Amino acid sequence: MSMLPEVDLARTISPPPAARVGSSGTTNRDAVAAIVGRAAEAQVAWSTTSWNGRKAVLTRWWRILSRDRELLADLIRDEIGKPRIEAMAGDVIPTLDNLRWTVHNAGRLLRSERIGPSWQRFLLIGAARQVQAPLGVIGIIGTWNYPLFLNATPIAHALAAGNAVVWKPSELAAATGRALQEGLEEAGFPAGLVAAVHGGPEVGQALIESGIDKGVFTGGVSTGRRVLASLGERGVPGVAELSGFDAAIVLPDAPRASTVRALTWAAFVGCGQTCVAVKRVFVVGDPRPWADEIAAAARALRVGDPTREDTDVGPMINAAARERFHRMIEAGVASGARVLAGGEPLGGPGAFYPPTVLLAETRAAEAALAGAFGPLLLVRGVASPAEAVAAANASDYALGASVWGRDRRAAREVARHLKVGSVSLNDAVTPAAHAGAPFGGFKASGFGRTHGAAGLREFVQPIAVFERPAGGFRPQLYPYGRSRMVERMLALYCRMFHPKS
Repeated sequence: MSMLPEVDLARTISPPPAARVGSSGTTNRDAVAAIVGRAAEAQVAWSTTSWNGRKAVLTRWWRILSRDRELLADLIRDEIGKPRIEAMAGDVIPTLDNLRWTVHNAGRLLRSERIGPSWQRFLLIGAARQVQAPLGVIGIIGTWNYPLFLNATPIAHALAAGNAVVWKPSELAAATGRALQEGLEEAGFPAGLVAAVHGGPEVGQALIESGIDKGVFTGGVSTGRRVLASLGERGVPGVAELSGFDAAIVLPDAPRASTVRALTWAAFVGCGQTCVAVKRVFVVGDPRPWADEIAAAARALRVGDPTREDTDVGPMINAAARERFHRMIEAGVASGARVLAGGEPLGGPGAFYPPTVLLAETRAAEAALAGAFGPLLLVRGVASPAEAVAAANASDYALGASVWGRDRRAAREVARHLKVGSVSLNDAVTPAAHAGAPFGGFKASGFGRTHGAAGLREFVQPIAVFERPAGGFRPQLYPYGRSRMVERMLALYCRMFHPKS
């Protein structure tokens, strides 16, 4: 692509730059089913294309995104409001890494494999060949907070597995969505195989109702549950990566200076609008020194226009999101939390909210703030690692968590009791970019996995194929009354392989 779409920062940033939003338009919801139908027609031929054929097109797409990485980082900065370094390091490069992983690993993981009968050969059961069959048309309802990374990865995996894709970029990241689709079209995928539909929730609902074979949703819990319910009513499976309320457990031997610096970044990267951002910190021991140092670090962050090189934290996605977030902060304070930093929207134009640090003494504030999506860190002291684990696991959210301490064996012991999709020792947020590791949550935080082999296999159906020669010895067939051979064979089989207690 020679030129990426223009965007508008006026809704979030003051003063806005000169560029204005280019509109993607809205897809008529009545046209969505026809688009899905064309994708299904294109998928028939794509599903029979060799892996080398699919790989060639995927590689071209990967190279196109790599070619345009600087422009894409600027686009994400201007549309979403992230500092450019965050757009590049947290969105563009993880996308390229996931495409690289797909190109280099999908062929091996999608190969058919022989499954021998092992001891069951004594029952005359033969070998099977497991083949990975594509599902058909994958419908993806995309998100805005990482509009490249969180959308391109499932698209790449679905296409690698032989599926078609019809996807809806978030209406809050329409320009990035259009750029992503233009790269797909330039790569040379068959006409109609991968198509974008644009609009709000009504277009997303039309996509769910259009006859897709699997759905993928990334977003909030309440919407995600409605999407899964709607898919379930139609007998369509789904993957949902929903919100987090990630906990960090700080053990007594954690080095304070380096841990505070890491937790400050992990809480406020992306203005806290990151599903795996740290939102809760449980300090084993006295929390006040930790809370004070984190609050001081939060107050030192530079909040402002992300087009400025010295900005650390940009705006929230829009004024409505800021208002929802502020109401939750007020509820947390009403529940007993004390504000140590931030806590009020910044004055003037723009959806800016300062990094906010709260100190709590009870669980009440956690309940009030559960699922808050913005620049928040809630600190609470606990008496023991076991109490910290219980507090972390008490949440309905179970996406990620982290444990911090010098003694990694002790930290590892704490980590194994956390019931979340991923656990990090002395790290947070960054591991979510791992291209080969599965990503997803439990409970309210989602269903299914993305990334790596587990994510790729969400887009195939394993089929077991059995073969045997025509005719041959088959003692299990009718009539049963002619011989006691089968009964004697079964008795011998049980004596050999299923001993009595």
